[in-house]
Amino acid sequence: MNQISTVSEENTFFIDSVVDLLLTQKITNIKVLKLDSDQFHDSVIICTANSLVQMSAVIKNIRKNLHVQKFTYEGENSNWLLISIKGILLQIFTEEAREYYNIEDIYFDSETLYQYG
Repeated sequence: MNQISTVSEENTFFIDSVVDLLLTQKITNIKVLKLDSDQFHDSVIICTANSLVQMSAVIKNIRKNLHVQKFTYEGENSNWLLISIKGILLQIFTEEAREYYNIEDIYFDSETLYQYG
């Protein structure tokens, strides 16, 4: 994976770990954006899942594989799952919801750090 050079080394490693987890879960169309310093989160990851079951599996695998003690999420069993974890806002959509909400437009001025798919 391409290393993300515009964020701290610790954040880079964690973002890479999250993206690797998403790829192993067969999550597609992954985009990592760097947010302005005045934002609550340092970066946002936007991606697409094939099903609600696949989205729920991401939550379980974050707990199991990333060893993060505290993270929050909302939208489980819906077409848009938000996970806030260590300065990252992870947004997982079903394909239809991602097209409908077109969330990338909100972040039009954010730097793309990584894109897969």
